[in-house]
Amino acid sequence: MNRVDALRFTTVPAFIPASPADLSPEWITDAMRGAGALPAGRVSSVKVRSLTGGGTGFTGDTVRVDLSYEGTEDGPVSVIAKFPTADRQTRGMLEQFDAYAREIRFYQRFAHRMPCPTPTFLGAAYDEKGARNTGPLTSRLVDALPDRVQLAITSDVTKFMRATKRRYALLIEDLGADSTVYDMKSPPDDGQIAAALTELATVHTAFWGDQTLEGDEIFRPIVTTTPGLYQTVGRKRCLALAQARWHDWMTDDHVALIHDALDRFPADVAAVNEKLTMIHGDPRSDNILYRSDGQVVLLDWALVGHAHPAYDVGYLLSSSLSVELSSSRTALVDGYLEVARGLGRDIDGDEFRAVVDATYRALAVQQLMSIAVLNNESYGEDSMYDLWVPRILAGLAAAW
Repeated sequence: MNRVDALRFTTVPAFIPASPADLSPEWITDAMRGAGALPAGRVSSVKVRSLTGGGTGFTGDTVRVDLSYEGTEDGPVSVIAKFPTADRQTRGMLEQFDAYAREIRFYQRFAHRMPCPTPTFLGAAYDEKGARNTGPLTSRLVDALPDRVQLAITSDVTKFMRATKRRYALLIEDLGADSTVYDMKSPPDDGQIAAALTELATVHTAFWGDQTLEGDEIFRPIVTTTPGLYQTVGRKRCLALAQARWHDWMTDDHVALIHDALDRFPADVAAVNEKLTMIHGDPRSDNILYRSDGQVVLLDWALVGHAHPAYDVGYLLSSSLSVELSSSRTALVDGYLEVARGLGRDIDGDEFRAVVDATYRALAVQQLMSIAVLNNESYGEDSMYDLWVPRILAGLAAAW
C-alpha cells in the first residue's frame, strides 16, 4: 500500500476536535503520526494563538498552534490548525459543497504532488457520515420544477442549507508570519496577480489530462448543478434586490449585462465544467500568500475541482482587478498563456478568453444569488458581492 492509499484508508479516531479549544497534545500526536509527520516522540504541550490580523475568516477558523515535544527534536515548532466557521449560515452553505472534508482529502491525496509551493499536510480527521451529495437525478428534478415552486423552495434557503454536526480538523505547515495576504478591499497589484497566475498555470499544466483525477469524489461540479434554478431565482427575485442595493451605481447597461449572464448561464456552467485539469476553485487574493522570499503559495483548497483552467483565471481576475483596472485582464491573460506555453501546453487563446468571459458571467449570477442567501458582512460594512459584482461587470464591459 502506497502513502496515498494509506492516508485514504486510515481509521478516523473517535475523538475529533471541533474547535481550537478542543486541541490536545494527544490528538495532535496521533494526527501527525497518521500523516507520517512525527515518526518518533510525542507532542507534550500545545499553545493556541490567533494568526496575525486574526484567523476567523469567511469560511473557517484558522489558528497557529505552538508545540513542545518529548522524545524528539524533529517536530515543527508550530502548525496551522483549521476548523469550520462558527457562522451557521455560511457553514451550511459550504457543507453543500462538502468543502471542509474536500480540503482535507485534497491534502491527503494531492498536496504532495503539487508543482507549486503548498503547505505540507500534517494531519487531519473528520466525520465522514453526513456528507450531502446531491445526485444528478435530484438536480434535474429541481431544475424542472415550475418557477413558482423554485421561488418557494428558495424563499428561505437556511431550511435546506443547515449546518451539520460533523467535525473537521486539519493540520498543515506553518509558513511563518513573514508573509502577506491581500483581501478584496485591498487586492494585490498587477505584478502580484501575474505571479499568482504563474503558479496557477504551473498546477494546470502539471495535471492537464491526468487520469488520476477521473472519478475521484473529491471533485464536484463548479458553480452549481441546478443552473435553471439559478436563472429563475436570479431573474424573479435577485435582480430586483441588486438594483435596490446598488441603485447608486448600477446602470441600465449593467442590468443588460446581468440579463445576458442569466440567459447564458447553463452554457457557461457547462463550459467551465469541462474536465481538463485540476483547478484551485477559489483563488481570491484572500487565499494566496505572498512570502518575503518571493514565493507565492496557494492556500484554502476547499473548492478544488476538475474543470477548465480559465475558471481559476477568471475567478482571480474578476475578484482582484478594480473597476478602474479591469482593462488589465488582457495583458494578464496573455501572460498566463505565455507561461503555459513555456511549460509545454499551447492553449488556444480565443477559446480560453471565451471561457474566461463565461467565468465572469457565471460568477455574476452566483454573486447575484448570494444577495438572497448571505447576510454576513465579510469585509467590514461590505459583503463579498458588494466588492465583487462591480468588478465582474466592469470586466465584462471591457474589450479584450
